[in-house]
Amino acid sequence: MGSARLQQHRRSLDGRPLLVSGPAPAPRKLLIIAAFAALYVIWGSTYLGILLAIESMPPLLMAGVRFFLAGVIMYGIALWQGAPKSSFAEWRTALIVGGCLLFFGNGSVTLAEQWVPSGLASLIVATV
Repeated sequence: MGSARLQQHRRSLDGRPLLVSGPAPAPRKLLIIAAFAALYVIWGSTYLGILLAIESMPPLLMAGVRFFLAGVIMYGIALWQGAPKSSFAEWRTALIVGGCLLFFGNGSVTLAEQWVPSGLASLIVATV
């Protein structure tokens, strides 16, 4: 009976057998190091980019333009991939969340980077 029960668990809901694969291979140490290096470079370049950008434009304007361009690009990609257009309720929610992120999250960081070094700003954000 135990064998029949095991066979039952190896079948999908419609009775077809499931493909069972072995355990996932362990990631190579070099790939893990490369992933962490990419994370550090990408994370660090964000704060350096903010520092360079606020030298030529007001901090909140820079953050707003950055988020707006990212949103337009991501929305365009989503539509291109066949995602349905967003409803009014979704736009309203996105506006509220985006406004909170702009003014309280990233906006605070861009304002603070006028007086705080970018490396220190990234460390403070990483610890919060």
